[in-house]
Amino acid sequence: MKRRFILSSLCCAILSGCTSTNINNWRIASIPGVAKRGTGNRIGVRSIGLPSFMSQTGVPEPGSAYMANTFPNDVWAAPLAAMLQTTMVENLAQRLPSDTVFADGGAIGAAPNQLIEIQVFAFTPNAQGQILLSAQFATRPAKSLNWQFLNFESSAPGGQMAETIVATMSSLWGEAADRLASMLST
Repeated sequence: MKRRFILSSLCCAILSGCTSTNINNWRIASIPGVAKRGTGNRIGVRSIGLPSFMSQTGVPEPGSAYMANTFPNDVWAAPLAAMLQTTMVENLAQRLPSDTVFADGGAIGAAPNQLIEIQVFAFTPNAQGQILLSAQFATRPAKSLNWQFLNFESSAPGGQMAETIVATMSSLWGEAADRLASMLST
């Protein structure tokens, strides 16, 4: 009896140390901006292009230019490219209220009359936690090859924690939406 008690106590002690750590799921949130005069267009935001090193499931961790590490228990709630596309649609819909903005290739099958394409080159924190968003935007009428291009760069301090990094990334993506909304409203 005593032996069983010791054995069961030992098993309980071992198992109590086997708890798993919580996984935090993060998303790039839409950030309100200034509403612009739209043109009544149907605007399709195409899939976002990302460098392959950014297609990891984890939130990027501050590091040197040669590192692509992520926080071990802080992951994206969805693939980053898809999340950036969804958030850009939300951001632009708020900024261009007289236009209809949707994810081109998504559930809505309406033909856009204006297209937006985005290629992200960098969107990660450096060793000091400074986050750089470097991207190229292209817009054009759907039935024309009259492209309008914009090289976009902006940075902001994001800190060393996943929560502040994601919040800063959301703000920078909102700033990118401001620039795109200005391109589309002229």
